[in-house]
Amino acid sequence: MMEPVLDWEQRYQDAATAWERGALNPAFEVWRDQLGIDSGIVIVPGCGRAPEVVEFAARGWDVIGVDLAETPVIFQREALANAGLSGSVEQANLFEWNPPVPADLVYEQTCLCALHPNQWRAYESALHRWLKPGGHLAAMFMQKEGEGGPPFHCGIDAMRNLFHEETWQWSEQLYRSEHQIGVCELAFLLTRR
Repeated sequence: MMEPVLDWEQRYQDAATAWERGALNPAFEVWRDQLGIDSGIVIVPGCGRAPEVVEFAARGWDVIGVDLAETPVIFQREALANAGLSGSVEQANLFEWNPPVPADLVYEQTCLCALHPNQWRAYESALHRWLKPGGHLAAMFMQKEGEGGPPFHCGIDAMRNLFHEETWQWSEQLYRSEHQIGVCELAFLLTRR
C-alpha cells in the first residue's frame, strides 16, 4: 500500500523547504553536454521553485513543470512570465498525470528522494510512460545516512533494481554533487528502452 501524500503545500507555507538550492544544480551542464540535444520537450517533476524550469525555457526547450503544491506552481508560472518565456506548469498528482505527448527528457532532481520508497515503483512507471522510446531521464540519486525522510536514501543498488536494465539503459556516473542539507547526489543519465 502506498504511503499518504505529505502536505507539501504546508511545507512551502512554513518555509520548510531545505532541499531548494536557489541555483541551478551543478550537474545541469554535465547532463546538457551528455544529452547531445539542445531542445525538445522536457518535464520537471516535483519542480518546486527550482530555477531549472526557467533555464530550460530560456534555452529553447518546451518545458513542463509539475508539482502537487499550489505555491511552487504559482511561483514557476510567474517566473516564466517575468522572464518573458513560455512553458507549462501543472498542479497535479504525479501518479495520475500524463503529458500531452511523450517527452524527450525528464529532469529528475529531488522528486524521487521526496517520495516514500513504497511509491517509487509507481513513480518509475510514470517516468517511463512520460518518455518517448529513446528519451532520457537525467536523474540525481540522493545519498544520505540514516532512516526516514524526506529525503529518502536512493542507494545505487536499489536504483538499479528500480530502473532495471530491461527498460532503462544506464550511463556511467556523470557527477557527484554536495547538497546544502548535508547529503550528496549522484548524477546519471538513463535512456528509456
